[in-house]
Amino acid sequence: MRDSALSLGASRPTSRDVRQNANLLGDLLIEAIAYLEGEDAAGLVSKARKAAAHETEEGEAPGLDHLFADLSNDQAVFLARAFASHSLLANIGEDVAGRRRHAEADARPGDERARTLVDAVAALKAEGKTDAELAKIFAAMNVVPVLTAHPTEVRRRSMVDRETEISRLMTLRRHHLPADLEADIRERLFREIALMWRTRLYRPERITVKDEIRNALSIVRTSILPAMVDLYEEWSGKIGSHGHIAPLLKMGSWLGGDRDGHPGVNGETLKLALSSQSRVILDWYAGEVRKLWSNLAVSTAYTPVSDELLALASQAKDPSVHRLDEPYRLALELIFDRLTAVSQKLTGQWVAYATSRTDVEPYAHPDAFVADLQIIIESLEANGGERLVGSALRTLVAVAKACGFHLLSLDLRQNADVHERTIHELYQRSGSGVRYLDLDEDARSKLLIEELSHQRPLVSPFTAYGEETAKELATMEAAAQAVRDYGHACIGAYIISKSATLSDILEPLVLLKQVGLVWGGAAPRSSLKIAPLFETIEDLENGPRVLRQWLELPISRTILGDRPVQEIMLGYSDSNKDGGYVASRRGVARGASALAFEADRMGVGIQLFHGRGGSVGRGGGPAAEAVLAQPAGTVQGRIRMTEQGEMIARRFGDQPTARRNLDGLAAAVVQSSQRDALRPDPKVEAAMTALAQASFEGYRALVYDDPAFEDFFWSATPIGEIVGLNIGSRPASRTASRKIEDLRAIPWVFSWSQARFMLPGWYGFAAGVERAGLSTGQLQDLAGGFDFFASLLSNMELALAQSHMGIAARYVALSPDQDNAQRIFETIKREHDKATEIALAIRGGASLLDNQPELAESVALAGHSVDPLNHLQLELLARRRGGEQAEDVRLAIQLTVAGIAAGLRNTG
Repeated sequence: MRDSALSLGASRPTSRDVRQNANLLGDLLIEAIAYLEGEDAAGLVSKARKAAAHETEEGEAPGLDHLFADLSNDQAVFLARAFASHSLLANIGEDVAGRRRHAEADARPGDERARTLVDAVAALKAEGKTDAELAKIFAAMNVVPVLTAHPTEVRRRSMVDRETEISRLMTLRRHHLPADLEADIRERLFREIALMWRTRLYRPERITVKDEIRNALSIVRTSILPAMVDLYEEWSGKIGSHGHIAPLLKMGSWLGGDRDGHPGVNGETLKLALSSQSRVILDWYAGEVRKLWSNLAVSTAYTPVSDELLALASQAKDPSVHRLDEPYRLALELIFDRLTAVSQKLTGQWVAYATSRTDVEPYAHPDAFVADLQIIIESLEANGGERLVGSALRTLVAVAKACGFHLLSLDLRQNADVHERTIHELYQRSGSGVRYLDLDEDARSKLLIEELSHQRPLVSPFTAYGEETAKELATMEAAAQAVRDYGHACIGAYIISKSATLSDILEPLVLLKQVGLVWGGAAPRSSLKIAPLFETIEDLENGPRVLRQWLELPISRTILGDRPVQEIMLGYSDSNKDGGYVASRRGVARGASALAFEADRMGVGIQLFHGRGGSVGRGGGPAAEAVLAQPAGTVQGRIRMTEQGEMIARRFGDQPTARRNLDGLAAAVVQSSQRDALRPDPKVEAAMTALAQASFEGYRALVYDDPAFEDFFWSATPIGEIVGLNIGSRPASRTASRKIEDLRAIPWVFSWSQARFMLPGWYGFAAGVERAGLSTGQLQDLAGGFDFFASLLSNMELALAQSHMGIAARYVALSPDQDNAQRIFETIKREHDKATEIALAIRGGASLLDNQPELAESVALAGHSVDPLNHLQLELLARRRGGEQAEDVRLAIQLTVAGIAAGLRNTG
């Protein structure tokens, strides 16, 4: 027997703060249910709670199963809500105690990485770096977390708002308060939890792209942007040269621009995303300018000012005679009016605090806004007021350089197959007689290079195109207009999914030429960065060859510009689904090194864009640790990393957490960029290669070579039900088939997580070790010789700890083909047990995560929270698959999905 942490107030041996928080929130939830639903309803929850407390380590809970089997559909919905609500509250209780967030932010034991950029700079100075050298390092830095949509996002913004307020109130309780204030906070907590109970956990309709944009911007507005402001203020004061710091940290987004397999993303969503982002940042600029206006009532009667400031002030249209001798205020009023005009142009609305429409000229570009602010700074500095400048003005300049009028640089992404079909139709409709799809790779590349060598367009305004082609052209035209309106920085990169050949890089260049974002000729140029995405194991292996072919073309140099930097995206998700955890991580690491080598050999810098997800199976784990685990020579001060779905709220959901994660990421990039490349021991390198190949073979033997595996996956996980739920705006599969190859990687991982297998985070490792014949000593040498392998082991151990083979076995029992299901499950369980044994042997541990007790406790807490939800989900899946199609059953399943995902903090 074990004491279940989800016992809504039950005591368990954990830290005092976590236990007290969990007890309080659990008690308040029961109190709210009794108040709103009656004592009988609260009694049912208590009965389920007691039954859950008797679950065995093997996942058996007969009392709970009997209770759930006797539930009506209405009661099932009710209990699903209760347990899902508790899993959310349990997370809050732990977060407020400062446990889980710090467990993620902190490095592994023995890791001596700097936690902040200031610390990293201090370390470099201690090593002898001069201010000039540091300024050069900062000027080359480009650290960009990229927010992306999530096909399996389960939380609603209204629920996130409730969680945020509960967290805030719980944080207040950490201080010693008078009894009356303590009672007041408890009553306000009760009110928030009662409101949460009456708030839908799910969406009645599928989330739209507009919803995703709005939800993400809510977090950007309330936590990410304030965190960036804090960081730039600190950096400007502590490490900037004369208070100035390069815009080394920026934010990116795919929301509204990622149309790969997404029918809802087009030119209109791109416009919506940019205008929505613009409103957020312009309102912030306006507020800062308004504050400066209030403070800088500096009169020329007491101090001279620069001629440039007087010229700027003379353009203001302030009729007040009281400000004729206050040029700083007049200049700031002009700046405010021009920002208002920019907002009117880009968003159709005034900025915050504007009282009337302005007829001044809007800024044509963010650089002009920054230039006006610099005039104010330089005038103050030149006339004895350097200390009057303060940090606010310099911080405003730094943020403006980083965010422009677009706030988040928006990436465009499309599949190479779509580009091929679009190019084919353009040639067909042009009357050229070219059948592009029938050409081989050499002929395609030759044709596309020729197309880029002149100015003539392929597109005619007098020609009607098919729906797909018309949509592609309209989206690219919207991007061209965005560049004209917001500046080049508003588009981060054009990402090419499924890149495998040189023609895959050339095709979007030809398409962008049609809308004026690429200029053809003897020396073609581009307004956008083109970034091939190498996703599968094979593509990662072939990526360096494709890059070499591209960089050997003379046109690549003019397209990349005077300071050539080629961006390449590396896919963790599809490579994992393709070849398993070890082969994927090895493929990404080797690919990164080989790509950096090719770029360096050709005299080109490289910027790697890591397509990571939240789960271990998709490259998840602490971002700073992931950066430090990158092969030497691959970071080069530049890195972009995706942040998806629930990880956005988890890593950036409040200002302190956002600041810590952003600061730690910037520090890790500096540290990683300064490391000297070490030549690995050839024996260690050979062992790693052998392990990756053997692991690949072991993984493929199960997932792709076993003819019964596809049916096993669809029956032993809730993937079929997940596909039908309204928990994402993007289809779960690229086609209508059930093939593993066509399923998107995120719902693949999500399904294994729901059924508590966590298979993508560890399967294939043990088989690889056995097939490669590696000893424990050799594996220990690997962990010592490769930072990425040490990180791989750490994250794999977390995935193993998060899995629950006892509950997974219950899902296997749902399969109609029990002979094959049990055979496959035994293979999976054997691999799990062996992987655990090997992982512990490598580091000499006795149990999973025993070297990280706080993280181990966090995993245990999360697991216990969702165990009864798994049991309830199993009962509901059995009903639905047995023919019960009532809406209540579907709703209850959706609630269990949301609760499990929230409790594990893992959707994919």
